[in-house]
Formats: sequence, C-alpha cells, structure tokens
Amino acid sequence: MKRIAIILAALALAAASVSCMGEKTGKAPSKPDSENTTAAAEEVTGTDVTTSAKTTTTAKTTTTSSTTTQPDPLGGGVFEYNPDGAVVFKEDSSKAEDRVLIQAAQALFESACRTQWNFIVGCPFKTDDSYIETGDFNWRYYHISDSSIKTLADVEKAYHKVFSERYPNKELSEIFVESDGGVYAYCGSKGTDIYYTGSKVTGIKSRSGDEIVFNVENYYDGSDYGEGPNTQTEEFSAVIGSDGVWKAGKFELPY
Repeated sequence: MKRIAIILAALALAAASVSCMGEKTGKAPSKPDSENTTAAAEEVTGTDVTTSAKTTTTAKTTTTSSTTTQPDPLGGGVFEYNPDGAVVFKEDSSKAEDRVLIQAAQALFESACRTQWNFIVGCPFKTDDSYIETGDFNWRYYHISDSSIKTLADVEKAYHKVFSERYPNKELSEIFVESDGGVYAYCGSKGTDIYYTGSKVTGIKSRSGDEIVFNVENYYDGSDYGEGPNTQTEEFSAVIGSDGVWKAGKFELPY
C-alpha cells in the first residue's frame, strides 16, 4: 500500500494526464524538439502511431475509453500495435537495425505507461454502485460489472496483454480484490506529477535470449525543488514471445 499512498499524494498535485500517455502537460522536456517521442515511432512506420485516452471519474464509478490509431497492417510500416496495445513487427525483429528496435521500444513503453496507469490508478473496466470497504484505511472498492471479469486472474490476463507474464505485478492484488463471487476495484482519480514532462528510450543496454533491455530517460522540469530540468535513467525491457509479439518486461511508471 506504500506506493498507493505515493500515488494518492500525486493526485492532490494536479488533475492532468501523464505525458507518456500521449497527453503532454507542464514544461517542455530537457531534450531537442526533434527527438519528440511520438515522432520516433512515426520515423520508422511513416504513419501516425498515437493513442488518445479519455477518462471520466465520479464518486462511485470510473469508466475509461481509448482510441488507438494504428499503422495500416498492409502498408509499409516496420512495426505496429496489435489490438491489445503490444508491438508486433511485420518481419523478424532480430534482423532489424538497432535504431528501429529503439523506436519500437519507445512505442511499447508508451503503451505500457497507458496500461499501467489505467490499471493502477484508474480502472479499465466498467463498475457499478456496489462497493465494499476494506484495506488498511477502509477504502472503497467498487464492483466490476464487466462480464469478462469474474476473478483476479481475469484482471491479470487483461493486464498481461501488454505486459509479459515474466514480470507479475503484485500491485494488482492491492488495487483489485475478490469478494462475494465478484471482483472489486479501487477506482482512483486521474492525476500525475506535474513536474514530469516526458520520457525517451535512448539506447540498448543488453540482450539476452528473448529479452532486450533498453535505457529510458524520464524528464522533469525541476521546479518542485527550485532547480533546473533534470533526468532520471531507468531500465525498460521488451520480452519477445514465440509469436514475435513484444510485451513490456522491466518497467517503472514515471510519475
């Protein structure tokens, strides 16, 4: 619950969407404009790879809808999003140049941001007015009315459409709970660290079997400490399935 408390503190700062979700807020990141993260994917595919998300939160329900513009699967794109938000190559990705792999990782990182935020802070499923109070602070968890979600395992299955099962997320069992034959969700509000300005996958750190580890830089404007812009470097990995689908592995949500 420690991380939930941190997220709740962030919610009090702003009601803006995190920029790695495609909705940029705050000041420009401390990097050249020509290296815009969305443009990185467009450079490879020659088409638009963007996702817009709209979330409406009430006192009792959270409903999230999203629209994804994907490259034409019959076009000349090197990679694209599949319907779940994972990344797929038209040909064997092992034959792709490093710059292409980095751009594909950028697209996957942005999808991972959107997915993680929807599951951990918001709720990607329909809910109703029924709720239970549980947890250390008797927080309200609202009943998921989505017919496809009957157990916590169903939640995890939906989450792992973008994230590799090699890296289970223990937070899901804190955000979603089973009770009375159904699943309940702690539906948080949208908010973010207003000092975070964006992220960029900058290079390949290592390769091992079916996993590629990348360096990703998270940019902050530094105004919260009265200082200049600063950068934090994290690891992000893509796990490549036997079907060639790229899913997120090592990942830390920037906020």
